[in-house]
Amino acid sequence: MTEILVHDAADGTIATAQRVVEHPAWPVLKDAVEEIRPWQSKDGSIDFDAEDAPSPAAVEKTLARVIGAVEELSPLLPHDAAYHRALVADLRRWAADGFRVPDFLDSLLAFQPARNRIDGLQHLVVFAMYTQNGNPDRNLEAVVLTMVWPDWLAELEATRYDNPLFCGIAFEDFTSGYDTHSAVLFPETIAVREAPERFT
Repeated sequence: MTEILVHDAADGTIATAQRVVEHPAWPVLKDAVEEIRPWQSKDGSIDFDAEDAPSPAAVEKTLARVIGAVEELSPLLPHDAAYHRALVADLRRWAADGFRVPDFLDSLLAFQPARNRIDGLQHLVVFAMYTQNGNPDRNLEAVVLTMVWPDWLAELEATRYDNPLFCGIAFEDFTSGYDTHSAVLFPETIAVREAPERFT
């Protein structure tokens, strides 16, 4: 088992944990997200009146797999605990609203990777969003990434190019919307009810 850094936001300690991509819940999450993606319309909603549309019960069952996998993986990432709680709440609200246009504003605001710019720190990210490979649709995506923050970059950011919101990241694994050479994660791409006053 390969280990990677985690940060406990509660007490500030840095420890090692199993890599998310090697945990059995990660392929479960990926498969469930990939099952949902083709059901979604351009705005991220699911049209149950469309031809070959799944039943609401089928979507709810698959979404439960997404939620279960996120909850199983979250303990590996204590620094993202608040985000994962908000994510699960957003996913459940999406189901309760009949899978209309998804709203991930609460979880977007809870995702704060810039607070812990530690080289090698891993994150698990799930949002409905469009990606930079020419897909304009807001599909559900799941991404595992690690922070890239070597000492030279930290010094550069601190002394010459101050940008408190910039994070260097490397993508470890992802659903098909991120099968691209343009691997970035912009908050502007995520489905939300309103644009937050300040993006992270």
